[in-house]
Order: sequence, then structure tokens, then C-alpha cells
Amino acid sequence: MLSPAEGAHWKLATEKAPNLLDPKYRSWDEAMLAAVDAALDSILEGGGRLSDRTWGERNTVRIQHPLSLAVPFLGRWLDMPAVPLPGDNHMPRVQTPSFGASERMVVSPGHEQDGFFHMPAGESGHPLSPHYSDEQEAWKRGLPTPFLPGPAVHTLTLTPRAE
Repeated sequence: MLSPAEGAHWKLATEKAPNLLDPKYRSWDEAMLAAVDAALDSILEGGGRLSDRTWGERNTVRIQHPLSLAVPFLGRWLDMPAVPLPGDNHMPRVQTPSFGASERMVVSPGHEQDGFFHMPAGESGHPLSPHYSDEQEAWKRGLPTPFLPGPAVHTLTLTPRAE
């Protein structure tokens, strides 16, 4: 999905209308180089080298439990650690700081045993459950986990109450 201004910016950058050039620049090339220099200055603010910068610095996900959104001090126990990730809105691995796929899966009909599944955090929303964050590491690293459930680990038997 394009940002609303992207079309206008692209047209401006490719057509380089002389009447829209900021008078402090002699040419559009000079204006664009100044914009690149300003972006680099911003990226390198505080020191460091450009080669040490990563996309994950900009694309860091913070997964918060709904309760910590209401009671922020609980976040240290309920929220997943912040994670720098690859991806953006235009990638198969959709991920931005404020939006991401709640789950990812690849499966081919008839070959379900070869499919894989990713889910952030875990399948339980209860922080004391062993399944509260057990999927997080595979999700953040993009490691495949089986699409099919495999053998049962626990069994819950519901028995009607005798009257």
C-alpha cells in the first residue's frame, strides 16, 4: 500500500518541475543530494557508522498484552521483549513497528505435513502458562514450526457431574 503522498513525491522527483524547485538550490540534483545528506545526518546523529546501522533499528516490534496497555507497570511481566525485525508492509513477512501479521502460514493442499506456521508470543494469553511465549523465538527468527499439531502432549477430560 502506497502512502498518500508517495505518488506526488514520485512525480516531483521524476519530472523536476523548475517552478517547484526551492530557490536555495541551483538544480533538482542539488536539492536531492541535500535531502540525502540530511537523511544521513539524521541517521548518524549521536555517532556511529552507517555500516553499523540496521533496518531493525527502525522496524522494532513491541508486542503488548492487553492488560499492560491498561495498567502500564505490568508490562515488564506481561509484554514480549522489543525485537528488531526484517520486513515491512510490502514484504511477505509483513512487519512494521505498529502493525504485523498476527500469524503466518504456508501450506499446500495435500501436503499439510510439509506446511509451517508462525505465531507471535504463544497460544495462551495467560502469563503463567508455559505456552504464553513459547512461539516467540521461532516467530521473531522466522523459523518454521509445524503446521500440523503432532501427537497430543496433554489431555483434558470433561466428566459430567453426577446428580
